[in-house]
Amino acid sequence: MTGEVSMPSPKGSQRALLVPAPPKCASQTLAALLSNHLDAPVVRHKTTKGFGHLLLNVPELGRRERWMRKIRFHQPHKRLLVYGHYPASHHNLKQLKRRYSTAAVVMPVRPLGALLCSLIHHTRRKSYGPLDLRCPGLTDGIPNLHQRSESDLFHLLGILYLPQIHLLIRSWIEATKTNKIPLFFVPFESITGAQSELLSKINSLLPEDYQSAQQPVRTNNAIMVNMSTTRKIKISDIGSDQRQAVEAIATTLLGCDDILGALLPYLLSDLHSPARDCVAPLTWNFNSHQ
Repeated sequence: MTGEVSMPSPKGSQRALLVPAPPKCASQTLAALLSNHLDAPVVRHKTTKGFGHLLLNVPELGRRERWMRKIRFHQPHKRLLVYGHYPASHHNLKQLKRRYSTAAVVMPVRPLGALLCSLIHHTRRKSYGPLDLRCPGLTDGIPNLHQRSESDLFHLLGILYLPQIHLLIRSWIEATKTNKIPLFFVPFESITGAQSELLSKINSLLPEDYQSAQQPVRTNNAIMVNMSTTRKIKISDIGSDQRQAVEAIATTLLGCDDILGALLPYLLSDLHSPARDCVAPLTWNFNSHQ
């Protein structure tokens, strides 16, 4: 891989579980569940809101902080979660290795049709997208967004977001493979409907020094993270022409990528008309010896 960055850790660095996530995949819920179970604080290193999620800014581990850790005056948490919508870019990998050694990478995923419907809901409700550049008069680069139909927004947001989602997924497959780091993809349905089973599964797959001895306790509190009471948009609300157009984009981007393996049918499942049944496991394990 051209320009690849290895991820060795600096002396005195902290072991971290990375949770890089496509938007609208219940990622905040997953981070909250893992944080509670592993007793691991969640940190974000985005440079700013919106598009700033894509670029990390991690403070370097300074000489004084290394010295304080060495004499055990200040000991960091045993576990830590680094959360955000960041791809495994050259810049981000260099930023992460300034401070952390990576225990594993856990990434939530969701069928792309439902993801785009959730993006429509998000942009209409907040008047900006999760990766928006925040340009005046535009929402995710789209003028007059609130005047457009749901079907047109589905098509436009598909054009804008599907390349970013593919890049995020594909970049972490490459980076973890190069650095021999465990990578787990977690389907949306496991996060929202099988929490205790999911936590037990992830815990068993993590490196031993990162596993928690406590039994997972099912909680619905985290499900309320980033939720709203306004009407949700369903894939059945989208016109067939726009749905087919987005399916063609997604198939072109992801369909020729053999490395996605069993993850691919899941991602494309609800773009077909009618939607194809795809029973997802609790997790998909990449680069794992277990």
